[in-house]
Amino acid sequence: MNIVFFGSDSFSIPALERLKDISNLLIITEHDRPAGRGRKTYPLPPKTYALKNNLKFIETEDCNEKFVIKKIENFKPDFIAVASFGQILKETLLALPKYIPLNIHPSLLPKYRGAAPIRRAIMGGENETGVSIIKMEKKLDAGGIILQERVQIDDSTIYTELFETLSVFGADLLLEAIDLIRNGSYSTKKQDKSKSTYANKIMRIDYTLNANRDSKSVLRQINAFSEKPGTIFKMGGKQLKIIRASYSDFNLPPNTIRVIKKHLYLGTKTIALEILKIQPAGKSAMDAVAFLNGNKINQNIKIEEE
Repeated sequence: MNIVFFGSDSFSIPALERLKDISNLLIITEHDRPAGRGRKTYPLPPKTYALKNNLKFIETEDCNEKFVIKKIENFKPDFIAVASFGQILKETLLALPKYIPLNIHPSLLPKYRGAAPIRRAIMGGENETGVSIIKMEKKLDAGGIILQERVQIDDSTIYTELFETLSVFGADLLLEAIDLIRNGSYSTKKQDKSKSTYANKIMRIDYTLNANRDSKSVLRQINAFSEKPGTIFKMGGKQLKIIRASYSDFNLPPNTIRVIKKHLYLGTKTIALEILKIQPAGKSAMDAVAFLNGNKINQNIKIEEE
């Protein structure tokens, strides 16, 4: 069985692990990207995985260009599978597999179509999210649903952990969908357009702290960017990131930082949040105790505007 897999980040890896054992793989990914403080260029995770496992791969910034389509056509794919890939596949590509093109989308479609469904579900205060396997169509994330898996989330759910959970569930569902399709025993459920929502691309304002809201909204914002990249704010002219936080029993003015009994707190419109993990600019993330050992806070400090 020949499978062409499109992916740009580590969400792809569990699926590649499973597909490697049951198919002949061709991986389509994007070119190396700068990362880290030094902005050194690194390969994306699907390319790293391909090199480590001696798998065929193509790097491209336009998966619809003629030479890529020709390579895929010559590969004679039974399936095309897509997971967290930053490009739109046009109809010419979608028509190439023997069976159907499939997408692993980390939301309970039709909710949270688009670029950032995991973070948006956390920020949106949802009690559940999940993974959908859909038949790809021309319109973004609008194809018929083949399988879905639900995952409960709450005010302690953080992005990096949910990302891992959904990537594994997505990989398992993808293999289940492939089996159903090959056996001719699958069906698709049409998405209800009236219930669709869109998960907009993440912008800097999304992870810039806004504590002039209720504690749940602020905590969900922090959780949506934990452990990476963190929720940024300024204090004393310096940028910091809140990495982890939790509810407290204290009250403080909104957008205020305060130390109470050697614990670090952030004021919101309702109860304060305890900051558990914080990252000063140019340093590694540390727990609040370590931070307070090197930073004396003797009064309420107002968070500064970015």
